[in-house]
Amino acid sequence: MSLFRLYCVVEMVTYLRVCSHFDALSKQKMNYFHLQKRNLNKLLGISAYFHDSAASIVVDGKIIAAAQEERFNRDKNSAVFPSQAIRYCLKEAGITLHDVDDIVFFEKPFLKFERLLETYYNNAPKGLLSFLKAMPQWTQKKLALRREVRRELRKIDSSYKDQKKLLFASHHLSHAASAFYPSPFNDASILVVDAVGEWATATIGKGEGTKIELLREMRFPDSVGLLYSAFTYFLGFKVNSGEYKLMGLSPYGDGKSNETKRFIELIRKELVEIHEDGSIQMNRPLFHF
Repeated sequence: MSLFRLYCVVEMVTYLRVCSHFDALSKQKMNYFHLQKRNLNKLLGISAYFHDSAASIVVDGKIIAAAQEERFNRDKNSAVFPSQAIRYCLKEAGITLHDVDDIVFFEKPFLKFERLLETYYNNAPKGLLSFLKAMPQWTQKKLALRREVRRELRKIDSSYKDQKKLLFASHHLSHAASAFYPSPFNDASILVVDAVGEWATATIGKGEGTKIELLREMRFPDSVGLLYSAFTYFLGFKVNSGEYKLMGLSPYGDGKSNETKRFIELIRKELVEIHEDGSIQMNRPLFHF
């Protein structure tokens, strides 16, 4: 199976499992919980400032509500702080911000900033315009994420106090958790493949009970996801948006045609080396990220 097809299968299986779980939860009519009066651990999950901002409420290990901000502000792939999604999740759970025990952000911003600085430095003077565009947002908002998140939460509830723990999970641990915890399995092997988290681009791990252990990772700039995004851009689609269109178009291709075989050979010869363990090494000078 090609890396592209494996990537699509992993994404689809995860999507179907999560959708199936959400459907089952909706049928259980979650308002049988009277959460304020029960001693259950309540977590608010937040994803923001990248793409597809979202929020979720997890109570005692169960997903009570989850939503993307784009469903409310009608801005596709919205990256803003998910205020409306948070309001929706709190309402569905029947709780307020004061009832939340911990707040979890989906990645570690300082590690991500480290990668960005190192990448800009190693490629200078290339990327200067991108650097000048990105740095104000980082210095004004992302490097002060604790302050920024708490400021946004006070907009949702002016009486909110900054006493809740604000935790930061690694990007790929967040992906692993979103696949493993809603699944019906008590133990499982976990594979995460995306563009890039803080540094990791692909991760393997294991889940046992309530614990997830990440065992090995492939690191930026070698990335199956970024390779996929490069082809997305090359074919005229928007990165972090149009990848699903390539997935939709892929079944119409003919894997046995001479033209397809020629492209596969060219890609393996010029763009990417595939190692025996499944990891890849990209021909870095040919990519501009």
